[in-house]
Amino acid sequence: MQDLLDFKTKKDRDDFYIAIVVIALFLSFFSWMIGCEDTMIPEEIAAVAPTVIASDKDNDGIPDATDNCPELTGIALNGGCPADADGDGIYDTADACPDVAGTEANAGCPKDTDKDGVADAKDKCPELAGVKANGGCPADSDGDGVYDINDKCPDRFGDAERDGCPEAKLEEAERTLLAAAMKNVEFQTGSAKLKSSSTAVLDKIADLMKKYPSYKLDINGHTDNVGDPVKNLGLSKARAQSCLAYLQSIGIAKQRISFKGYGSKQPIDSNDSADGRARNRRVEFKLHY
Repeated sequence: MQDLLDFKTKKDRDDFYIAIVVIALFLSFFSWMIGCEDTMIPEEIAAVAPTVIASDKDNDGIPDATDNCPELTGIALNGGCPADADGDGIYDTADACPDVAGTEANAGCPKDTDKDGVADAKDKCPELAGVKANGGCPADSDGDGVYDINDKCPDRFGDAERDGCPEAKLEEAERTLLAAAMKNVEFQTGSAKLKSSSTAVLDKIADLMKKYPSYKLDINGHTDNVGDPVKNLGLSKARAQSCLAYLQSIGIAKQRISFKGYGSKQPIDSNDSADGRARNRRVEFKLHY
């Protein structure tokens, strides 16, 4: 030890003691660092730790990890997908009927075969365009069961047999007059020219039409089966038309009268006798709404 401390010069001694002091200071600093390690390192790590931000591609506030539609702006109530109020799987943004469950093929609306705005499930006439007021069936203004499109009297309660019109109300004498006209309106043989006696009968029919201005008249011509069927058909039509022309000439509007010829197709008696054939040669007059 004495040899260790035996310095040749004063400088050697000073250098030795300086080295001892430096070593002591280093050991003291190292001990202090070890004591502070547990608190200093976590604080340093926390200071430099990056902040993690959840991905939200559609910017709807719902992280992509829990968003069922990560690329489509939606709502939390529908798992991040757009709203679907009726729950039909078609988002409200593309649903033409957002409050009623429908199908994709029908743009979100219920199936409506006749395209009348009434869904098939509630449409009483799903294949016939109608109106909501009549359950999806065509309008029936008078409620008689005959749709307006087929009803010749849409504002009068009638029946299907008369195309929606009621039966014409006539007095007994008036009915008798029409029945007698079928026998008494006569024509020249094989011709559509009226006999002079027939005009008096037609005058009475005109009076009836004036009494009932809302009534219309059907004139139907018929023949027996003697002769050519084609010529008979033409003759029956011509005779009915002659009656129409006369009624029109005395003031009955043409639009109130219709005529038709049936030839020998609708006999009311046998054509095997002269009397039967005479009965079959006739013109019928029918008043109706």
